[in-house]
Amino acid sequence: MDVPEAVRVSALAYLTHFRLVYGAFDFAVTHDGAWYFLECNPNGQWAWQPPGITDAVAHALADQLEKGSEP
Repeated sequence: MDVPEAVRVSALAYLTHFRLVYGAFDFAVTHDGAWYFLECNPNGQWAWQPPGITDAVAHALADQLEKGSEP
């Protein structure tokens, strides 16, 4: 799903403020498209997905954690 620019920028600012490399953000999105921030989990749950997806997520997260948040 497309994420509004303001939400994307705010999520990146949140990660930067708390010095997080990864965060699983939870939002509520209304029928009229308004986004409401609920929480950010620095260790979000995704292992309930099918094995092909969990393998891809695990590898992507490991790659990002090794890379860190610096450009």
